[in-house]
Amino acid sequence: MSQTAAHFDREAAEYPTHIGTDYIQARKWALVDAHAPGTGRVADIGAATGRHALALAARPLDIVAIDPSQQMLAQLCRLADTRDQDGTILPCAAALPALPMTGATFDLIYCFSTLLLLSPQDQEAALAEMAGLLRPGGSLIVDIAGSRSLAIRYWHRHYRRRGLSGVFGHSAPRTREMLEQNGLKIISIEAHGVLSQFLLAPGLQRFPGLIRRVRGSETRPGWDAVISCRLPALAERWYVVARRPETV
Repeated sequence: MSQTAAHFDREAAEYPTHIGTDYIQARKWALVDAHAPGTGRVADIGAATGRHALALAARPLDIVAIDPSQQMLAQLCRLADTRDQDGTILPCAAALPALPMTGATFDLIYCFSTLLLLSPQDQEAALAEMAGLLRPGGSLIVDIAGSRSLAIRYWHRHYRRRGLSGVFGHSAPRTREMLEQNGLKIISIEAHGVLSQFLLAPGLQRFPGLIRRVRGSETRPGWDAVISCRLPALAERWYVVARRPETV
Protein backbone atom coordinates (compact mmCIF):
# COMPACT_ATOMS: atom_id res chain seq x y z
CA MET A 1 0.00 0.00 0.00
CA SER A 2 1.31 3.46 -0.90
CA GLN A 3 1.79 6.16 1.73
CA THR A 4 -0.91 8.21 0.02
CA ALA A 5 -3.42 5.35 0.14
CA ALA A 6 -2.59 4.65 3.79
CA HIS A 7 -2.99 8.32 4.72
CA PHE A 8 -6.40 8.64 3.12
CA ASP A 9 -7.55 5.29 4.46
CA ARG A 10 -7.09 6.84 7.92
CA GLU A 11 -8.99 9.97 6.85
CA ALA A 12 -11.94 8.17 5.23
CA ALA A 13 -14.30 7.98 8.22
CA GLU A 14 -14.21 11.77 8.76
CA TYR A 15 -13.72 12.92 5.18
CA PRO A 16 -16.29 15.45 3.88
CA THR A 17 -19.14 14.00 1.85
CA HIS A 18 -20.89 17.25 0.89
CA ILE A 19 -20.03 19.37 -2.14
CA GLY A 20 -19.44 22.48 -0.04
CA THR A 21 -21.38 25.63 0.69
CA ASP A 22 -18.74 28.30 0.03
CA TYR A 23 -18.12 29.73 -3.43
CA ILE A 24 -14.63 28.25 -3.85
CA GLN A 25 -15.83 24.67 -3.29
CA ALA A 26 -19.14 25.17 -5.09
CA ARG A 27 -17.31 26.24 -8.24
CA LYS A 28 -15.85 22.75 -8.56
CA TRP A 29 -19.30 21.22 -8.75
CA ALA A 30 -20.52 24.05 -11.01
CA LEU A 31 -17.81 23.20 -13.54
CA VAL A 32 -18.57 19.48 -13.40
CA ASP A 33 -22.27 20.18 -13.74
CA ALA A 34 -21.74 22.52 -16.70
CA HIS A 35 -19.47 20.19 -18.65
CA ALA A 36 -21.00 16.80 -17.86
CA PRO A 37 -22.36 15.08 -20.98
CA GLY A 38 -26.01 14.14 -21.27
CA THR A 39 -24.98 10.52 -21.61
CA GLY A 40 -21.64 8.78 -21.72
CA ARG A 41 -18.79 7.83 -19.42
CA VAL A 42 -17.26 9.96 -16.69
CA ALA A 43 -14.14 9.46 -14.54
CA ASP A 44 -13.87 11.04 -11.09
CA ILE A 45 -10.15 10.76 -10.30
CA GLY A 46 -9.36 11.25 -6.64
CA ALA A 47 -13.03 10.56 -5.96
CA ALA A 48 -12.59 10.13 -2.20
CA THR A 49 -16.04 9.59 -0.64
CA GLY A 50 -17.78 10.61 -3.86
CA ARG A 51 -19.11 14.09 -3.15
CA HIS A 52 -19.26 14.85 -6.89
CA ALA A 53 -19.75 11.33 -8.24
CA LEU A 54 -22.83 10.80 -6.08
CA ALA A 55 -24.33 14.05 -7.33
CA LEU A 56 -23.81 12.92 -10.93
CA ALA A 57 -25.16 9.42 -10.33
CA ALA A 58 -28.78 10.52 -10.77
CA ARG A 59 -28.03 11.10 -14.47
CA PRO A 60 -27.82 8.48 -17.25
CA LEU A 61 -24.02 8.31 -17.02
CA ASP A 62 -21.50 5.54 -16.48
CA ILE A 63 -19.32 6.84 -13.63
CA VAL A 64 -15.95 5.40 -12.64
CA ALA A 65 -14.75 6.57 -9.22
CA ILE A 66 -10.97 6.26 -9.02
CA ASP A 67 -9.05 6.63 -5.77
CA PRO A 68 -5.97 4.98 -4.21
CA SER A 69 -7.79 4.57 -0.87
CA GLN A 70 -9.89 1.43 -0.48
CA GLN A 71 -11.53 2.93 2.61
CA MET A 72 -12.59 6.06 0.73
CA LEU A 73 -14.14 3.91 -1.98
CA ALA A 74 -15.86 1.73 0.61
CA GLN A 75 -17.38 4.84 2.18
CA LEU A 76 -18.49 6.01 -1.26
CA CYS A 77 -20.22 2.67 -1.90
CA ARG A 78 -21.98 2.83 1.48
CA LEU A 79 -23.26 6.32 0.69
CA ALA A 80 -24.41 5.21 -2.75
CA ASP A 81 -26.34 2.35 -1.15
CA THR A 82 -28.15 4.70 1.24
CA ARG A 83 -29.24 6.78 -1.77
CA ASP A 84 -30.38 3.75 -3.79
CA GLN A 85 -27.49 4.38 -6.18
CA ASP A 86 -25.75 1.08 -5.54
CA GLY A 87 -24.28 -0.15 -8.80
CA THR A 88 -24.46 3.22 -10.57
CA ILE A 89 -20.83 4.08 -9.73
CA LEU A 90 -17.95 1.69 -10.48
CA PRO A 91 -15.20 2.00 -7.83
CA CYS A 92 -11.62 1.56 -9.00
CA ALA A 93 -8.64 1.48 -6.62
CA ALA A 94 -5.87 3.13 -8.63
CA ALA A 95 -3.72 6.26 -8.65
CA LEU A 96 -2.20 8.69 -11.08
CA PRO A 97 0.06 8.98 -12.98
CA ALA A 98 -0.71 5.48 -14.34
CA LEU A 99 -4.30 4.22 -14.47
CA PRO A 100 -5.54 0.74 -15.44
CA MET A 101 -7.41 2.00 -18.53
CA THR A 102 -6.38 2.35 -22.14
CA GLY A 103 -7.72 4.14 -25.17
CA ALA A 104 -10.08 7.07 -25.55
CA THR A 105 -12.60 5.98 -22.93
CA PHE A 106 -14.22 8.99 -21.23
CA ASP A 107 -16.42 11.92 -22.22
CA LEU A 108 -15.51 13.81 -19.03
CA ILE A 109 -12.65 13.43 -16.59
CA TYR A 110 -12.40 15.61 -13.50
CA CYS A 111 -9.67 15.54 -10.89
CA PHE A 112 -9.66 17.79 -7.82
CA SER A 113 -7.13 18.07 -4.94
CA THR A 114 -5.10 15.19 -6.36
CA LEU A 115 -2.46 16.43 -8.78
CA LEU A 116 -0.88 18.70 -6.17
CA LEU A 117 0.18 15.62 -4.17
CA LEU A 118 2.29 14.41 -7.11
CA SER A 119 5.78 15.59 -8.00
CA PRO A 120 5.94 18.10 -10.86
CA GLN A 121 7.17 15.35 -13.18
CA ASP A 122 4.35 13.01 -12.16
CA GLN A 123 1.83 15.82 -12.59
CA GLU A 124 2.97 16.18 -16.19
CA ALA A 125 2.69 12.42 -16.71
CA ALA A 126 -0.76 12.40 -15.06
CA LEU A 127 -2.06 15.14 -17.35
CA ALA A 128 -0.80 13.20 -20.36
CA GLU A 129 -2.49 10.06 -19.01
CA MET A 130 -5.84 11.79 -18.54
CA ALA A 131 -5.64 13.55 -21.91
CA GLY A 132 -5.07 10.19 -23.59
CA LEU A 133 -8.22 8.75 -21.98
CA LEU A 134 -10.50 11.46 -23.38
CA ARG A 135 -12.73 10.78 -26.34
CA PRO A 136 -12.80 13.42 -29.11
CA GLY A 137 -14.87 16.31 -27.78
CA GLY A 138 -14.34 15.14 -24.21
CA SER A 139 -13.55 17.55 -21.38
CA LEU A 140 -10.92 17.52 -18.63
CA ILE A 141 -11.39 19.55 -15.43
CA VAL A 142 -8.48 19.81 -13.00
CA ASP A 143 -7.19 22.03 -10.25
CA ILE A 144 -3.51 22.94 -10.25
CA ALA A 145 -1.70 24.43 -7.26
CA GLY A 146 -0.07 27.80 -7.84
CA SER A 147 3.69 27.57 -7.32
CA ARG A 148 3.87 31.20 -6.14
CA SER A 149 1.09 30.95 -3.54
CA LEU A 150 1.68 31.18 0.18
CA ALA A 151 -0.63 28.24 0.92
CA ILE A 152 1.52 25.78 -0.99
CA ARG A 153 4.21 26.15 1.65
CA TYR A 154 1.69 25.48 4.44
CA TRP A 155 0.26 22.39 2.74
CA HIS A 156 3.72 21.14 1.78
CA ARG A 157 4.74 21.06 5.45
CA HIS A 158 1.32 19.66 6.47
CA TYR A 159 1.60 16.61 4.23
CA ARG A 160 5.33 16.11 4.82
CA ARG A 161 4.59 15.77 8.54
CA ARG A 162 2.11 13.01 7.66
CA GLY A 163 4.60 10.98 5.67
CA LEU A 164 3.74 12.18 2.17
CA SER A 165 6.09 13.86 -0.27
CA GLY A 166 4.40 17.24 0.05
CA VAL A 167 2.48 19.53 -2.29
CA PHE A 168 3.74 20.83 -5.62
CA GLY A 169 2.51 23.48 -8.02
CA HIS A 170 3.10 25.17 -11.35
CA SER A 171 2.87 28.64 -12.80
CA ALA A 172 -0.16 29.56 -14.87
CA PRO A 173 1.84 29.64 -18.15
CA ARG A 174 3.30 26.20 -17.41
CA THR A 175 -0.15 24.86 -16.57
CA ARG A 176 -1.45 26.03 -19.94
CA GLU A 177 1.60 24.61 -21.72
CA MET A 178 1.24 21.16 -20.14
CA LEU A 179 -2.36 20.85 -21.28
CA GLU A 180 -1.82 22.21 -24.77
CA GLN A 181 1.17 19.97 -25.42
CA ASN A 182 -1.17 17.02 -24.90
CA GLY A 183 -3.47 18.22 -27.66
CA LEU A 184 -6.08 19.87 -25.44
CA LYS A 185 -7.71 23.25 -25.97
CA ILE A 186 -8.08 25.48 -22.90
CA ILE A 187 -11.71 26.45 -22.36
CA SER A 188 -11.33 28.39 -19.12
CA ILE A 189 -8.93 29.03 -16.23
CA GLU A 190 -10.27 30.33 -12.92
CA ALA A 191 -8.02 31.69 -10.17
CA HIS A 192 -8.99 31.00 -6.55
CA GLY A 193 -7.40 31.39 -3.15
CA VAL A 194 -5.34 34.59 -3.32
CA LEU A 195 -7.15 35.92 -0.24
CA SER A 196 -8.57 32.75 1.32
CA GLN A 197 -5.10 31.25 1.81
CA PHE A 198 -4.56 33.79 4.59
CA LEU A 199 -7.37 32.09 6.53
CA LEU A 200 -4.83 29.37 7.30
CA ALA A 201 -3.25 31.76 9.81
CA PRO A 202 -3.77 30.67 13.44
CA GLY A 203 -6.74 32.20 15.19
CA LEU A 204 -8.75 33.36 12.19
CA GLN A 205 -11.06 30.35 12.37
CA ARG A 206 -12.63 32.06 15.40
CA PHE A 207 -14.22 34.61 13.06
CA PRO A 208 -16.85 32.77 10.97
CA GLY A 209 -18.28 36.05 9.65
CA LEU A 210 -14.90 36.99 8.19
CA ILE A 211 -14.52 33.52 6.66
CA ARG A 212 -17.92 33.79 4.96
CA ARG A 213 -17.08 37.20 3.53
CA VAL A 214 -13.75 35.95 2.19
CA ARG A 215 -14.93 32.61 0.79
CA GLY A 216 -18.42 33.65 -0.27
CA SER A 217 -21.54 31.49 -0.41
CA GLU A 218 -22.61 28.72 -2.75
CA THR A 219 -24.14 31.19 -5.18
CA ARG A 220 -22.37 34.45 -4.33
CA PRO A 221 -18.64 35.17 -4.78
CA GLY A 222 -16.72 36.40 -1.76
CA TRP A 223 -13.83 38.79 -1.43
CA ASP A 224 -11.47 36.02 -2.53
CA ALA A 225 -13.10 35.73 -5.96
CA VAL A 226 -12.69 39.47 -6.57
CA ILE A 227 -9.04 39.59 -5.52
CA SER A 228 -8.12 36.32 -7.25
CA CYS A 229 -9.55 37.62 -10.52
CA ARG A 230 -7.32 40.69 -10.26
CA LEU A 231 -4.14 38.88 -9.08
CA PRO A 232 -4.35 35.44 -10.74
CA ALA A 233 -0.60 34.83 -10.66
CA LEU A 234 -0.78 34.62 -6.84
CA ALA A 235 -3.69 32.15 -6.75
CA GLU A 236 -3.61 29.12 -4.50
CA ARG A 237 -5.34 27.04 -7.20
CA TRP A 238 -6.36 27.32 -10.81
CA TYR A 239 -9.48 25.48 -11.91
CA VAL A 240 -8.86 24.57 -15.53
CA VAL A 241 -11.27 23.24 -18.13
CA ALA A 242 -9.75 21.83 -21.31
CA ARG A 243 -11.20 19.86 -24.20
CA ARG A 244 -9.95 17.37 -26.74
CA PRO A 245 -10.94 18.67 -30.18
CA GLU A 246 -13.37 16.69 -32.28
CA THR A 247 -11.70 14.67 -35.02
CA VAL A 248 -12.39 15.74 -38.58
